[in-house]
Amino acid sequence: MDSVGPRETAMRRGPWRHTPGALLLVLTLMTAGYVGSHVATGNFHTVVPGTLYRSGQLTASQWAAAIHHYGIKSVLNLRGAHHASAWYQDEVHTAAQHGVAHYDVRMSAIRELDPGTRNAILAILRQAPKPLVVHCRSGADRAGLIAALYLFAMEGQQAETAVQQLSLFYGHVPYLWSRSGAMERSFWRYVTLQ
Repeated sequence: MDSVGPRETAMRRGPWRHTPGALLLVLTLMTAGYVGSHVATGNFHTVVPGTLYRSGQLTASQWAAAIHHYGIKSVLNLRGAHHASAWYQDEVHTAAQHGVAHYDVRMSAIRELDPGTRNAILAILRQAPKPLVVHCRSGADRAGLIAALYLFAMEGQQAETAVQQLSLFYGHVPYLWSRSGAMERSFWRYVTLQ
């Protein structure tokens, strides 16, 4: 019987022997880069150029830069009013300082959007001075739903195209551990009512 030692076994595996570790390292670096870029940019994205943008929670300096660069006239905060929180105070102060209209609507990323709140948000989307930024905490779930609703209801995009605002590209992960699948259900419920 032929006995094969560890060195011979490693040699038989050839260049593929390090693949699992290398693949894990590459995936880790890609994920870190992706998350890092979203944090650095506030997950700020154009939905409709010159009309609608979406983001996560921006810092006061990021708000000022976005207002200046994109000519923002309105902000729709989907986290609701948090008068005692520094992020909220900075946001409201920056908006007031630049003459930007500020709207607050509280919605959850893990519960389906109720019709009353949905209709209130759609009314704001229609009447708010443009360009408008819609934001939540991360810019992935709630902002994605509202961007998708805007594209479908006001821009006339096909539902299959509009719903792409709820995608991994924006950080939306409605799988496994996440309960944010309520955003997709809210979108498709609205689509079926039209």
